[in-house]
Amino acid sequence: MRVKVARRYQITIPEEVREEVGVNVGDAVDVRSQGGRIVVEKIGKSWESVMEETRGAWKTHPVFKNMNDSVEIVDWLRRKSRKK
Repeated sequence: MRVKVARRYQITIPEEVREEVGVNVGDAVDVRSQGGRIVVEKIGKSWESVMEETRGAWKTHPVFKNMNDSVEIVDWLRRKSRKK
């Protein structure tokens, strides 16, 4: 699939490829040259799985104490920022 290199040498991974590989915002990828090609490879855990590991970590926080995990907190913050 062909994409164009943008300013600051950025590329957008096409939706079809993201879905097939399971790449999400916040995921770590490895970028390397290999035989004259640029290879982008997903590595490590997904953002959601890392956030799930924080379940219960916010029990004493005055605002977030009633939320289950960091995913819920981030969703709440995103909704709040959209209302502005």
